[in-house]
Amino acid sequence: MKPEEMERKLMPDVQRLPEQDVLSPFSDASGDRILESKAKMQQWTKEDYLNSQQQVDRINRKLAEAITDGESPESSRVQHIIRQHYESMTQYYTPTSDVYRGLGELYVEQPDYKKLFDSYHPLLAQFLRDAMAYFAEHELK
Repeated sequence: MKPEEMERKLMPDVQRLPEQDVLSPFSDASGDRILESKAKMQQWTKEDYLNSQQQVDRINRKLAEAITDGESPESSRVQHIIRQHYESMTQYYTPTSDVYRGLGELYVEQPDYKKLFDSYHPLLAQFLRDAMAYFAEHELK
């Protein structure tokens, strides 16, 4: 199933963002990642897509709960969740440290992403960015 044919339930605004806008500011190899993502998604079923979106939803909910519980982005609990986030991203492409850190920045700077994360918790975009930067620095060297 082609990605554009899949239902857009959890992230409709974000799914319309051009891949180049998402990746190109953070890596000169963004074209390779875009091709990798498209090739992987061409093999997906509608169920695969919906499962991936449900996984993202669960991760965002866990992170919002961690914020409410007073966790820091560097805490082992949060970093465990961020590892799940990173692994979910590898379904699309394999982020380098720079790309993963840049994606976190994009979550704060891009209004559609910010709006999405604000729907979970008003601090989630910044928290996620900081947790992703820590993960990238310590796990993706």
